Amino acid sequence: MVADPVHKQVQLSAGDTTYRVDGDPDAPLLLLVHGATVPAWEFDRVVPFLVDAGFRCLRFDLFGHGSSARPQRPHDYRLFTEQTAELLAALGVDRVHGVIGHSLGAAITTHLAIADQLPGARLALVAPLLDFVGPNPALRLVTAPGLGELLMPTVVLPALVRRRTKRYQSLDDGRFVGLFHQQLARPGFGRSLLSLLRHGALADQSASYAALATTEHPALLIRGSDDTIVPEHQLHTVQTLIGRAECDEVDGTGHALLLTHPESIAPRLIEFFSVPS
Repeated sequence: MVADPVHKQVQLSAGDTTYRVDGDPDAPLLLLVHGATVPAWEFDRVVPFLVDAGFRCLRFDLFGHGSSARPQRPHDYRLFTEQTAELLAALGVDRVHGVIGHSLGAAITTHLAIADQLPGARLALVAPLLDFVGPNPALRLVTAPGLGELLMPTVVLPALVRRRTKRYQSLDDGRFVGLFHQQLARPGFGRSLLSLLRHGALADQSASYAALATTEHPALLIRGSDDTIVPEHQLHTVQTLIGRAECDEVDGTGHALLLTHPESIAPRLIEFFSVPS
């Protein structure tokens, strides 16, 4: 494993992947999988709490995000599970103590677990994606051939910039707003986001959560009380599908709670991962 805490890149079969490792090389390893549109820096403010609690953290930019490649392949769960498995193999990781998956990252984590890629790992699914497309029928316009290519740069991406600016401008003197703009400046981000929508990555994931119920992975579900992306009824559906999952709600927080309120969510994560696996 690489001990240097700066960002590094590794060449995988579908392209370069940017990653970072923080913490004691001998500490239990946590894998952090981010959500759609915001890369691995969404964990920047929670990682110090986890490292101080005695964990090592590996985070990386999913394809199409951050500084990782934008491959000309469908951005579906096969792409992301292959990327994650190849990254772990390239870094010589043979055991992961736990995984924190946020939003899309929670669904990716679930796909990895049911494919037996995370033996024995404890799974913290934060604001787990259930179905973003179904409740938002306007997104079907974006998936239409030709129309999506028109709407992505003129409507979708400007709307994302406005939302991210509003949400992040008060954090760390606006540093994350600048980082979001850097991601947009790399060619292919809009194309990758369009591919996510067109290949079902943001659509109904009920079957994968139901399949997770057949495994023995301990699971924790966390949602911010003010989350409008994953409403309360969707979290309860995920909990019902998994069956045995613990479920917590963090008051006064929204979908980006790992970034906006790390001090509120970190203690629960540390408690969950402190149980030996």
